Amino acid sequence: MASATKAEMSVMLNVKDVDRSLRFYQSLGFESRWENPGDDGHLNYAGVGLGDAVIALGRIPKDTGSMAKDYADWVSTPLGAGVMVTVELDGVEDLYRKAKKAKVTIDSPLSERLYGTAFIINDPDGYVVRFLRPKGVYA
Repeated sequence: MASATKAEMSVMLNVKDVDRSLRFYQSLGFESRWENPGDDGHLNYAGVGLGDAVIALGRIPKDTGSMAKDYADWVSTPLGAGVMVTVELDGVEDLYRKAKKAKVTIDSPLSERLYGTAFIINDPDGYVVRFLRPKGVYA
C-alpha cells in the first residue's frame, strides 16, 4: 500500500513593483513571509502566504539589457498571459468581502460553479488569481 505524501506548491510571479504587489496581496489577508530589499530601497523579492498557499514575488529590473536574453525576452512579454493561479481555501466568502473592500479588480464575482465556490481577480500586473472552495470530485 502506497503511503500518502503531503505536497505543497508555491508560485513565483515576476512583477514590475514588488512593494505594490506585496501591499495588494496583504489587502486580501495574505501575510508577509519574507522580504528581500534591493540596494535602491525597494523590494527585489517578497513572499506572501495565506495558510499553506505561498506566492513569491520577484521584481523585473527596469534595465533588461543586463539580463540574459532568454530571461529578458520572457519578462518582456505580457505578464500573466494564459496563466491562472488557484488558491484553495475554506473562507472564500470572507476573502471575497476583503477583495471588494480593497477595491480589487474582480473579473468574476463569487458564484457557485460545478467545481466549487469561487471568484476571480486580476492583480496589479495582470495575473489572474482564482480563490476557490472546491467540492465534489474536485475537493
